[in-house]
Amino acid sequence: MRRAMRSLFLKIFLAYWLTVVLVGVALVITYNLQPDLVMSRWRAMVGEATSLYGQTAAEELDRYGKVALDNYIQRLNASTNIRAALFDENGNLLAGKPSPTSRSLALHAARTGEPEFAVTSTTGWSARRASGPSGRSYVFVAEMPRGPFGGFRASFRAQALRWGVSLGVSGLICYLLTLYLTAPILRLRTAARQLAAGNLSARASVKTESRRDEIGELVGDFNRMADRIEKLIAAQKQLISDISHELRSPLARLTVALGLARQRSGSEAGSALDRIERESERLNEMIGQLLTLARLDSASVPPEKAEVDLSELLKEVVEDGSFEAQERDCTVRLESPAECPVTGTPELLRSAIENVLRNAIRYTAPQTEVDVAMSCSNGDRMAIVTVRDHGPGVPEGELPNLFEPFYRVANARERTSGGTGLGLAITDRAVRLHGGSVSARNATDGGLIVEIRIPLDGNA
Repeated sequence: MRRAMRSLFLKIFLAYWLTVVLVGVALVITYNLQPDLVMSRWRAMVGEATSLYGQTAAEELDRYGKVALDNYIQRLNASTNIRAALFDENGNLLAGKPSPTSRSLALHAARTGEPEFAVTSTTGWSARRASGPSGRSYVFVAEMPRGPFGGFRASFRAQALRWGVSLGVSGLICYLLTLYLTAPILRLRTAARQLAAGNLSARASVKTESRRDEIGELVGDFNRMADRIEKLIAAQKQLISDISHELRSPLARLTVALGLARQRSGSEAGSALDRIERESERLNEMIGQLLTLARLDSASVPPEKAEVDLSELLKEVVEDGSFEAQERDCTVRLESPAECPVTGTPELLRSAIENVLRNAIRYTAPQTEVDVAMSCSNGDRMAIVTVRDHGPGVPEGELPNLFEPFYRVANARERTSGGTGLGLAITDRAVRLHGGSVSARNATDGGLIVEIRIPLDGNA
C-alpha cells in the first residue's frame, strides 16, 4: 500500500479527482447555506409565471368558454409539465384536475388575496388570483414537479444517483488525463531499467517522443542519451577487441626474441630475462582474458548449448583449485548435491566458477578454508553456487563495482596480488549469457561471499 501511494499516477489521479469532488461539495454547501435566498428567487420566478398563466386562463374562460379553457390547460400541461387548475372565489373547480393540496391552497389564496406557495420534497404549488375581462375573480393554481426547479431538497435516491454519476464521470475524466500524463513516464522508466540491465538497444516509445510538450522533449533527450551510450560502449568493446588482437603479434615476437636472448646472453642477464618472461606471460594472460571478455560482450546467447552436470563440473573446478590453494597454505571445501543438470556451455560455466574460486583462494587468509557450496532447487528452477573466502572483504560501497573490467579495490585487493581485474568481469558476462546473475556480499564474520545463480533450463 505504501508503494502504491508513492506512485505518481495515483498521486496525480487522486489530486485531480479530489479537486473535482471538493469543488462539487463546496457548491452544494454554498447552496444549502442560502436556502432562504434560493426559495425567495424561486417564488418570485414561479409567482410571475403563475400570474401570467392565470390571467390567460381567466381570459380564455370569459371570452371563449369552458371548452377553450380546458384546451388551454391541456396545452399548458403538455408544453410545461405544469398541472394547472382554475377555481372561482368560493373554491369551486372550473377546469383542470387538481390535487387536494391545490384545492386547499386555492381557498387560502381566495381568502387572503395574496399569492400562496406550498413545497414538498418532490412537488411545488403556486396559487394566485386572476381577473377576466368580465371582471369576475378566479384563483389559478399551478402544481409543478420538483424536476424543473432547484429550490427543493431532492430525495436520498435522487441525490445518490446524481453524486454517483458525477463521481463516475469526473473519475473517468481524471483517469484519462492522468494516464495521458504518466503513461510516457512509465514507459520511460521501463526503458531506463532495461538500459541499466545491459540492454543498450532499449529506447522509449517513438510515439511519445513525437509529443510537443515537456514529456516529449524528455523522451527525446533520453533516446539521444541512450544512442550515445550505446555507441560509446560499442566503440569501447571494439577498441578492447582490436587492441587485444593487435598485441598478440608483437607479444609472440617478443617471446621469440626472449628465447634468442637467453641463448646469446650470459648468466648475468638471467634474472632480468626471467622477469621479462614473467611479465610476458602475465601480458599474454591479460590479452587472452580481454579477448574472452570482448567475445562475451559481443555475444547475445551462449554458443553450443548442451546439458551440463553442474555438480560434476564444480567438483573438477574445486580439484584444480585445491592445487593452487596449497601454495597459499589454505584448503577448499565443497558441498554440493550428487547431480544438478543445467543447459549451457561447459567452457563458459567452468570459466565463470573458476575465476571466482581463484579470486577467493588469492585473498583468503593463510590456514583457512575456501567454502564452495551449491544448491539445486526445482522450486525456483535455479542452481545457486556460493564461494566464500576468509579474507579482508570489500568495502560495502565498492561491492557493485567488483564485476567491472579492470576494477580494483583500493585497500585490500591491490596489484601486488597478481590479478588482472578481468576474472570477475568474465564471470559476470558468462553468467548473464546463461540468463543468470552474480552478486557479492561481505560475510558477517569476515570474508567475501560471491553467489552465482544459473537457471536450470538455461533461459534468460
